Amino acid sequence: MVRSWSPGRWLLGIAGVAVALVAFGGVALGLGSGPERVTRTAASQHDATLYFTTYHPPGVDEVSYRYAGGRLTLGTPRVVAHPPGADGILFGPDGNLLVGGQGTGKVFSISPSSGAVRGLPTGVPVSYHLALDPTDAHLYTAAAPGPLSEVPLKPPGPGHPVPLRGSDTRVTALAFAPGGVILYTASSPAGVGNIGLLNLANDTTHRLLTDVPGAHGAIYDPFSHSFMVVGSDVALQLPVSDPGHIASELTVPHMQFDQLAVTGTGQAFLASNTGSMVLVDYSGTGRIGAVADRVIITPLAANLDDVAPLVGLGARPVVTAAHTWRVAGASSFAAAALVVLAAAGRQVGRYRRSRPAISRLPRWDRRRRSSGH
Repeated sequence: MVRSWSPGRWLLGIAGVAVALVAFGGVALGLGSGPERVTRTAASQHDATLYFTTYHPPGVDEVSYRYAGGRLTLGTPRVVAHPPGADGILFGPDGNLLVGGQGTGKVFSISPSSGAVRGLPTGVPVSYHLALDPTDAHLYTAAAPGPLSEVPLKPPGPGHPVPLRGSDTRVTALAFAPGGVILYTASSPAGVGNIGLLNLANDTTHRLLTDVPGAHGAIYDPFSHSFMVVGSDVALQLPVSDPGHIASELTVPHMQFDQLAVTGTGQAFLASNTGSMVLVDYSGTGRIGAVADRVIITPLAANLDDVAPLVGLGARPVVTAAHTWRVAGASSFAAAALVVLAAAGRQVGRYRRSRPAISRLPRWDRRRRSSGH
């Protein structure tokens, strides 16, 4: 007795597998809809890493640090790369370091793992300090002070000068705060100069402070919702709500501060050209110049220049699982399609094998079989 083929249970099983794959794929693509990298809002005080530059010879280095129990411990610096020039430093949206190329007219994109270096023309002769805008799409750089350059990052391309007008037409550093507030400094490497606000909608500067020390490097601090600026042996804290007002001031004798990085939890690392890294812990006061703050001076590297941000714009982005989820979702849809195609092919094959073998009969037999004779 020949048993007839019934596809019922088998087809239901295949359909169940396909539906499960499609359902998982939809969930995975939903989980992977977010960005592949996100900005750090706080840096760990344990087993974290500082990235910094030296200006002579031009170098990019990394060093681990640990701050616990009021003690700061720095590891042994490791060389990342020796680009043709090195000054300002931060992370781009792709996870590579971006480094101001000094007098090369370029910004260098450097892999922190391999040290591979690629140059991006800035359109201006000198590139020192760097700032990343809130969209991660544009990088800004200038000399000390000098014409401002805007370098596109998505996709990377050659930069071009930004024709500034207003109080100051040459700037040194920019710092972006939430709400569209942009602070600028304009000073020589000595660190005495002007501080004001920049409106990129019309490329206009409005000066707030004139010829003040501490007007060189600049960054936004989310912990105190203020701008921190450094220069000479001075660090200033300016509230975002009133950046023309100096809320707090710190002086550390014998330092020559160039740039700083904040942790987002009330600590700041101040890089001095004298070779020292200065840690200020203002977590208990909210004021960088409070008497109760802990100030630790640690030698780091000869000709120390700038330090990369630890949180916020320009900090090393945190890699999310979005890419993995997107790959898993696409793979699930592809697997569901393959299951359906394989099932359809198998069904067609079994149907063909179950048909009478008419095609194998002689032609006259096929005609007779089909006519019923």
